[in-house]
Amino acid sequence: MDRRNAIKTAATLGAMAALPKFSWAEGKQSRLKVGLIGCSGRGMGAVRDMLAAANGSVQITSIADLFPDRLEVALNSFKRNAKTFGADCFDVPASRQFAGWDAYKQLLAEDVDIVIHATPPVFRPLHLRAAAEAGKHMFVEKPACVDPVQARELEEVAKLADEKNLSIVPGVQRRFHKGYQEAIKRVHDGDIGEILAAQVYWLNSRFWIQNGGKLYLQNPDPMQMEYQIRNWFIFRWISGDCYVEQHVHNLDILRWVMDKDPLVVNGVGGRRWDLTYPNLGDRFSHFAVDYDFGNGVHASSYSRREPKSKDYVHERIVGTKGILEMGYDKQRIIGKKAWESPKDIPQCLEEEHRVLIESVQNNKPVNMLRAMLDSTLMAIAGRESCYAGQDFKFAWLKNRSKQSFAPKEWKLGVHDLDPVPLPGEYKLS
Repeated sequence: MDRRNAIKTAATLGAMAALPKFSWAEGKQSRLKVGLIGCSGRGMGAVRDMLAAANGSVQITSIADLFPDRLEVALNSFKRNAKTFGADCFDVPASRQFAGWDAYKQLLAEDVDIVIHATPPVFRPLHLRAAAEAGKHMFVEKPACVDPVQARELEEVAKLADEKNLSIVPGVQRRFHKGYQEAIKRVHDGDIGEILAAQVYWLNSRFWIQNGGKLYLQNPDPMQMEYQIRNWFIFRWISGDCYVEQHVHNLDILRWVMDKDPLVVNGVGGRRWDLTYPNLGDRFSHFAVDYDFGNGVHASSYSRREPKSKDYVHERIVGTKGILEMGYDKQRIIGKKAWESPKDIPQCLEEEHRVLIESVQNNKPVNMLRAMLDSTLMAIAGRESCYAGQDFKFAWLKNRSKQSFAPKEWKLGVHDLDPVPLPGEYKLS
């Protein structure tokens, strides 16, 4: 996203923040109907966050997942949430509970205004195109996709959403964090001078965090597609690897700050030797990537998910007149124009849903899919450089790479895996 579009998006978000809260007490409007595609832990979290932001203005009416047992998980979660938000926030009869490969199509045929999309990332292009064609507004979890071919498919979805006046709000929640918004505005206003360098980190003490760190073993064979989809977070073809699936948050901040694509990408990475293959998947456990933005400006990116290592999530932007440091709990500028964010700010996980809901209520679409695509492509490029042990021009991957992870046919059964990538042997495509 270029600077002009970035400014336009920021202005739209600012305008949305200034809008009055929508009043439902007067009974002049019906509730917005919401469907959930992907009854994952993040899907349950997105439902909670949307209900917290909605102040009674939405109702969950439909759910869909590949696996029938996940529908029961969702319904049990809704029962717990009903104690907080009220039972009338849920109206999901058996006739609007869908399972199987076509479950998303069945849900999209229902009378829903907004779709929460929280499936594993590899399903995004297929489902989001169908949602846009059905005229549904969307909350879309991160990352946008898993490979360059999918990214180009989603560019078409973003265009379609524009043509149909649809809102697409992505789950890169720092974009909606008031502290981050103000911090990056100050950088763009010149408060730290010209940018010299940047460092971003997502270091985690667990190889995965989903399902409480336990594997789903309904089908215990790791060479079966069911095992891989249920445990999507440890398989490259369905998650994009942790560098794409999780570190995209930090790269989204970097892309937001730099307001342009990098020129060259050069990375190193690997997998801890005691992470057994294939039952613990085929992804890497650590990455370090250099992004060259030209004119001597480089950004360093670090991602690690290894058991018992130290947690650290942070972004740092170094300028000629100061340094911006950002974490989830505090953002501050060190330098002549010193600044620190206030502590009492709205919860950004809820703010992203408020922006979406109000955009629909006020018929003022907010389409931020391209912004998440930009940061996802940076993550994909970094991952590929680490896998191959090669540097390359970012524009090549964005515009010409033919890499595609999605299977040619969606069906349960044996699904072969490639070996864990070996730098120097892995071939870019």
